[in-house]
Formats: sequence, C-alpha cells, structure tokens
Amino acid sequence: MSSVTIVGGGLAGASLACALEPLALDITVLESVPFESNSQPSFDERTIALTWSSRQVLDAIGIWQDTQALAGPIHRIHISNRGHTGITRLDRRLIGVDALGYVVPTRVLGQALAERLKASTHIDYRSPARAVDLDITGDAVSVRIAGEQTPVTSQLVVIADGGRSPLRELAGIREDEQLYNQAALVTIVGVDRDHDCTAFERFTRHGPLALLPLDGRRFALAWTLPPNEAEEVQALPEVDFLERLQCVFGDRVGFFVRCGNRQLYPLKRARVTDPVSVRVVALGNAAHVVHPVAGQGFNLGLRDVAEFAEMLAGAVAKGTDIGDADLLRRYADARVAQTRRVLGFTDGLLRLFANELPGLTIARNLVLNTLEVLPPVKHLLLARSAGLTGRLPRLSRGLPLASAP
Repeated sequence: MSSVTIVGGGLAGASLACALEPLALDITVLESVPFESNSQPSFDERTIALTWSSRQVLDAIGIWQDTQALAGPIHRIHISNRGHTGITRLDRRLIGVDALGYVVPTRVLGQALAERLKASTHIDYRSPARAVDLDITGDAVSVRIAGEQTPVTSQLVVIADGGRSPLRELAGIREDEQLYNQAALVTIVGVDRDHDCTAFERFTRHGPLALLPLDGRRFALAWTLPPNEAEEVQALPEVDFLERLQCVFGDRVGFFVRCGNRQLYPLKRARVTDPVSVRVVALGNAAHVVHPVAGQGFNLGLRDVAEFAEMLAGAVAKGTDIGDADLLRRYADARVAQTRRVLGFTDGLLRLFANELPGLTIARNLVLNTLEVLPPVKHLLLARSAGLTGRLPRLSRGLPLASAP
C-alpha cells in the first residue's frame, strides 16, 4: 500500500489527512505541538474567513458539520476608505450562494480536525512528534523524529508545518520573503446593535481594518498597524482601546462596548520558489504566506489540499507511485497561477489603499465608486474571491475524491 507522511497537524496538514482518509493509503501525521497546548499556533484565538469554496472542501471531507454551528455567515461586505468618499457593497445574491463566506474561530475548526485525526483508524496521528531531519532515497523518504530511534518512512512527505518550517530548507525548498512593516492586532469586539451578517473592510492610513461577523453582536477584529503603534494600542485599557477603535472606524456598526484578549501578529508575504522537491511537497503556509487584507491565506491552503488530494487519488486508483516526480511537477504547475494571483492581488490592495499619496487617494476612491455601479464587475470579483472560477477540484465543489461505488 502507498504511504504518505504529513509533517504538521495544523489546519492545512490535518485537512489534507482527512481528505486522504478514504483512499487506500497509509497516512502518518506528525505534529510537534498537541492541540490542547496554548502554544499551538494553528489553533489560537484568531478567526478564519472561509470562502464558499473552502466551506465546500470542509463539507466534502466531513468537517463542516462539526463547525457550522459556531460559524458566522457573511451575507454582505461593506468596503470603505476612511476619510474619503470611496465605497462599495457586495452581496451574496450577486453570485447565488448561501453566504459569501463564513467566520470560524480557529480553535473550533482545529478541535474538529484534531478529534477526527485521533478517532480515525486509517490515520496514524502522532503528537507531540517533532520532525527534525529528512533522508531522501530513490524510492522513499525517512523522517527522523526528535527522541525516537526509528524514523517514519514513506513514499511521499508533505511539509505542512507553517511559514517557519524547519524541514522545508532541508528538502531543498527555498522561500522568497517580504516583510511588511505592519502587525495585525486581532481580538473579538462587541457592539450595541445586530450586525445583520455584514462584514466590513475599512482602509485606513496604515492599512485595512476588518470586522467579521460572529454570533450575536460580536465581530472578529483584524486591525493593521505599524508595529510600535500596534503595541501601544494593544496595551491600552479596554475603555481607551474601544475609544481609539471607534475613532478610527466610526459608528457604522454602532458603538463598541467590549473586547476580548488582544494579540499581535507580524505580517509578511512569502512564497517558495518551487513547492516540490524529490518526493517532498510543501503546501499551505509552508508554501505561501499572504497578508490577511483579503482573507485568502487559509483558503489558498485549502485549495492546495483539494488539488493535491485529487492528484493523489488518481495515482492511488491507477496504482502508480504517489511520490513520482512528474506527479509532483503537475501539482506545482497547477498551483503556480492562483498562488501568484492571490499574492499579487493582496499586495496590490496594500499599495493602493495603505498609501496617502494624493494620486492614489483619487485612484482608490474611483476604484471603489466605479465598482459600486458595475454589477458584472462585482460578480466577477466575488466569484473569483469565493473560489468559483476556473477548473475546480472535486473537493472544492463539495464532492468526495471518488464517486461512491
């Protein structure tokens, strides 16, 4: 039987394992930090904005039903430019879906994935298990685990252990990184009125400020700030923090009345020059990290999962080598265009909307106001951001990897 080792049991790695579970594969997942640990980076207090296509993937791998009760649907998106007239509004009816996306706490999704891995009889889930070295031979890859004598050997290794992957360089996969002089301040804020399933993206002089609807009268806040100012705002007493937020955002959602714990995350853009090596492939944040301005990070990783899982399913059905160089090259070629497009789109948004040059101020107001009066352009933008354009893998269409016998 073919075998695969997934290094990293976070959101991307665990999703891939669940996607591959129905196949005739020996699957091993190595995760260095147990889910229950407060230092587990994939399952911290952040939230994820899932696109419609990503929701379909989670449904197809049997995870969505365990998370949907705590997922906040996004029916509308209100985009504005602070201090200027530019504004546009997007609605789910433009593309005929139940929701433009869903806001899910990472711990909710992480718990559903971790429980599935632990319960599976087809997945060898090992945690804590820290992969420290790779030994690549002609037809196999051995992964050495800290403190263990016997390595894990398989035909293929998937590196899915995040943007600071220690194994990626050992496999010869190089990263091109661009640091932004920004940090994201994230927390949960409460307001004094219902949000009506509306998300808000407000561009300020420092970058985007996003409010994503959760249950009741709560939003997930992601506020982009220069690092020094972010630390200052994080340290403010709650009443002063809410006052600062109110001043920057305005009263479109009512008044901010409370907030949860505030955390900071440095922001960067990164992409590996080539996500594949000999019998090794990197996906998710180990292959690309994007600015959260358009909420595409994990969604891009789930599209990696859907594409790669479908290719592996085809190889297993044909009885061919799942670590074959041609298969891995086809995967890399299939992902390059969308990865570049998402990275370019998010970087372009920052250059256009986080810059106070007079010419750019006029340009972004024009962009938003023109978009507001052109429904066909809105439709194209929403369809693309929801993951509904181009050839879609089966999982992205909510279908299992193979038709039921």
